[in-house]
Amino acid sequence: MSRKYALRLNEYYSRKFGQVVTPIALAKTLTVVSSSFTQNMPLWILNVAPSRHLKTQTTLDQQQIFPRSKLVYAGSDFTIHGLIRDYNSGRDIDRKCLLINDMTLLLGSKAKQTRGRLIDALSELASEGRYIYSDFQHTYEVKARFSLIANITPHSFLVNRRQLLGNTFTERCLVLYHSLTDQEMSEANLNRDARNMMRIQRFHSTIHESDVEVSSEDRVRFDEYARRWRLLAASSSSSSLFDMIKTLAVAHAILSSQTEITTQQYRFLDMLEPHLQNQWETVKLRILQLAHEGRSIKDICGIMNQDYETYRPYVSRVINEYRTIGVLGRSETG
Repeated sequence: MSRKYALRLNEYYSRKFGQVVTPIALAKTLTVVSSSFTQNMPLWILNVAPSRHLKTQTTLDQQQIFPRSKLVYAGSDFTIHGLIRDYNSGRDIDRKCLLINDMTLLLGSKAKQTRGRLIDALSELASEGRYIYSDFQHTYEVKARFSLIANITPHSFLVNRRQLLGNTFTERCLVLYHSLTDQEMSEANLNRDARNMMRIQRFHSTIHESDVEVSSEDRVRFDEYARRWRLLAASSSSSSLFDMIKTLAVAHAILSSQTEITTQQYRFLDMLEPHLQNQWETVKLRILQLAHEGRSIKDICGIMNQDYETYRPYVSRVINEYRTIGVLGRSETG
């Protein structure tokens, strides 16, 4: 496989989906590459975008790049019992990529207890590769290490986020956001037929995970990315982000048939970085950034050109929310 495959894939995605969606599509491809990783964590991606903004297309396009045996399409209406039954207690999804095309439907069609149990199971599988569940009659075990690509709308993400965060599911995922402008949507509609006809050759790896060397300098740079991404993503853990970044870089090197991390991988990380920030919560994230800098609530109100007495309760609530989930420490904000 030519070193230029990653570059050709980038060009293919750009022509097919446009520049906005290309980093998301590439990240999904890297997620599939990582599904067989044992030295690095398999990547889990949660893609947050409005309906008809190419979430499904960028997910299903992976079927063109990888053999179907590498992908497991879970649909959007399964339970933990179904996961146990349909996938042979996890053996049928081990070292593969699980696709959940519509997590909005998956969460919306479940009772609260059923939804919570499923999210718990996915969270434990992401971190431990194992989930044990007992009911009144039996004890079930799901054992598998796999990568995951899931899509969800912004509204459903907002509605379910408290539960998702409470179950640490989103902390196990690299959450990526995107949306298209009206013009980009119009161009996508006009080019739909041409887009559906586009093809690219399948990816055949010539090197393996163990062939890619990660130097001490790379680790330092990954840590710098992780500390920066933690604020952008409003994440409570920079260590989990470090692991995700390392996986992205190694998978991208494999996609490029490279045995070391180069500027090509760092260029991709830079391209992906803007998609870490929830564009539907820019005000809250600005408050987070200022609080992290040690600004007082009064300073934050002034910087955001808001009346202190009127705006102070909202800023205080936002800061307390980020403290509760561990994004901000108690010492941050004067």
